[in-house]
Amino acid sequence: MKYVFYFVTGGVVVSSVTYLAGHARGLWAAFLANMPTITALTFITIYMESGPKAVVPYASGLVIMLVPWFSYIFSVILLTPRIGFVPSLIIGIVLYFLVALAIFAIRSFWLT
Repeated sequence: MKYVFYFVTGGVVVSSVTYLAGHARGLWAAFLANMPTITALTFITIYMESGPKAVVPYASGLVIMLVPWFSYIFSVILLTPRIGFVPSLIIGIVLYFLVALAIFAIRSFWLT
């Protein structure tokens, strides 16, 4: 039952963001998408499943993964006017994974 709750909660957020963005309310859509609601629910569910020791590494991972996320977002912002939405989205996603893989490689190098 808890997974149904997670699924519905995520769907409500995605649907709301899509609705707002589709009605030329991009800033409100971005605000809703970045609200700590989903993150807070994730923290709570991780805490309930595994306790506080699992919450801190997850939160740290979120901060570290901001770097690939920023590369993705800036790719879409900067490239969409130049090459179009779909190519910029694909490049942004590929860049996200490349930067994330670099972070994983650097972390494994430093931890060994």
